Amino acid sequence: IKTKAKPKAKIKTKAKPKAKIKTKAKPKAKIKTKAKPKAKIKTEVKKQTKRPQPKTIKSKKIETDPSTSKIRDYLEANQQELLNIIQSNQSAERKTSESNFSNEIDMASDLEGREMMFQLTSRDRNELKKIREAIYKIDHGTYGICESCLKKISSKRLKILPLSNLCIDCKEAMEQAYD
Repeated sequence: IKTKAKPKAKIKTKAKPKAKIKTKAKPKAKIKTKAKPKAKIKTEVKKQTKRPQPKTIKSKKIETDPSTSKIRDYLEANQQELLNIIQSNQSAERKTSESNFSNEIDMASDLEGREMMFQLTSRDRNELKKIREAIYKIDHGTYGICESCLKKISSKRLKILPLSNLCIDCKEAMEQAYD
């Protein structure tokens, strides 16, 4: 008879736990950092150093001959007169712009009047500008000097045309160039 062999007993072996090797943790290297000193705020006021100041030129009173002072008075009177004319034209223009027109003829007539007033006002403004330039030149001692050749304009010419900025020779040369 055959007998069965006894099965071998299984030996259960437990896996041995791996031996834990304990190593002491190295302490982290301590880096000593010194706190940066806070920036000191200087409250010292800088001494003001004397800077070289530009030399001031004392305003010299420009001596004008009596004829120039008469011309200046004339120009100032003209300037005031022109300012009054321009202001009255502006107020008249405002009044007409507010008016109602009953027909096209009235409207056309008003537009023509406005155009004429505009041209007069424009001419007056140009003359006012020239007057102011002449007064400026008188104040700065350059009145009566030709803007082209820098020679003195004759007093006769200035008495007749106080807004002249060219001498007779330069004006004639300019007119011939245009012809």
